[in-house]
Amino acid sequence: MGSNASSVHDVPSSMQTKSGLVVEIESRRQWRLLFDSMKGSNKLLVIDFTAAWCGPCKAMEPRVKEIVSRYPEAVFARVDVDRLMDVAGTYKANTLPAFVFVKRGEEIDRVVGAKPNELVNKIEKHRV
Repeated sequence: MGSNASSVHDVPSSMQTKSGLVVEIESRRQWRLLFDSMKGSNKLLVIDFTAAWCGPCKAMEPRVKEIVSRYPEAVFARVDVDRLMDVAGTYKANTLPAFVFVKRGEEIDRVVGAKPNELVNKIEKHRV
């Protein structure tokens, strides 16, 4: 019981796209629930660090939604850096957008900037 991948779907504020899941992280508690549930899983967690004022983040949004729908085996979490500064600080998300790849609780890679092709390439590399 406890840390299995299916519990990710129980985290509040999940947004289902055609065939993928984006978890909108709105609190430290919600972040901790998601992070802890993913620690015991070999599933890829892609953390999308963003901000309301970030132009490149807004430009990436449609591409991210498209990418999420192509990779339902991964879990995507969106974190607003102004709302959850401590989470952003933990991952040193200073330049936005920043996409951090996590497996079993450890950062394994990242993409910094509006680089959809690089994002897809790294998801392909780490999704298995």
